[in-house]
Amino acid sequence: MRRLSLFLALAAVLIAPALRAQTPAPQLAAPTSTCPSTATLDQLVTAIDAAVSGPANQDRTCFRALFTPDARLIPIRIAADGTATPVVLNVDGWVSAVAKNGGMVFYEKQINVRSESWAHIAHLWSTYETRTTSDGKPPEGKVMDRGINSIQAVYDGKQWHVIQIIWQAEKTQDPVPAKYLP
Repeated sequence: MRRLSLFLALAAVLIAPALRAQTPAPQLAAPTSTCPSTATLDQLVTAIDAAVSGPANQDRTCFRALFTPDARLIPIRIAADGTATPVVLNVDGWVSAVAKNGGMVFYEKQINVRSESWAHIAHLWSTYETRTTSDGKPPEGKVMDRGINSIQAVYDGKQWHVIQIIWQAEKTQDPVPAKYLP
């Protein structure tokens, strides 16, 4: 019995790489010609803002093109008692949740971004604001929301793609620290 267990363990070790080689890697969504380039991290930030902003129920083709197939979007929800709970969404889950707001229009802008990158990986720590108008002019352009995004991205040799965004909106008891503001 022990020999059979060792044989099965050895077989698993030897066969696993061959099985992985036969499994096609998930393909990144190809941006359409109308989607902005994400060849640089600055372009990725601009593309995220453009893809998030506008009517809640808009076409999200360019938004989807920004992400890897298994990407996650994770807002942190703060309960009245202060308990923090991550809500883990895939891209389609985020699109569906936002679309429920119908024609409501908002504009997101990263107002301060710090990035760290090496080779094909990057982390962006960004302060964002959402407003009711693209130009931000009052009274309609007042800040609706502000918070911090933690964005992880991978470079495929041509474009940056988001693997994960985790964010928390600012609350009275948790203001965005001055060091993360412009």
